Amino acid sequence: MDAQTYRNRIETAVLDADYEPISDESTGEFEPVWHKQTEDPTIGVTEVFVTVIDSEGTDEEILTETSEAFRRQLSEMTPSEPSTMENLFGYVVFAVSEPSEELIQFATEEYTVADRRTSVFPLLYDLENETLHRHPVPRLKGRGFYEKQKLDAESLFSL
Repeated sequence: MDAQTYRNRIETAVLDADYEPISDESTGEFEPVWHKQTEDPTIGVTEVFVTVIDSEGTDEEILTETSEAFRRQLSEMTPSEPSTMENLFGYVVFAVSEPSEELIQFATEEYTVADRRTSVFPLLYDLENETLHRHPVPRLKGRGFYEKQKLDAESLFSL
């Protein structure tokens, strides 16, 4: 599968799940971006943002820089109001042909996603093997955030 076909499938999945496309300059360098507000019994109200990156040649540095740039963009798009408790979630799905084991491990186990109750999860989709690599759910701390990521990944990005 090629990256554009995968992106089209993600677009269909997120629109079917009632995500709204954001089509203005607030998304910065990220396009397309889809958004949905959800409520999770464990972690509360979440603002969820999704983008897909055609990322041939991605390495650990590019993955980190792109994920951090998306985190910053989400913070700018949704400034917090005093006394509110919202959780920002971002999914940056990197569409890559045959990612290395080192990149998969870095993206799913070594990249730390929690930062002041804002989480951007880099996910790798292997275009050749049509396999999504997501973050494992830890046994204890932060389990709710990772469990949400797992469920979202299974329903939206594992096509």
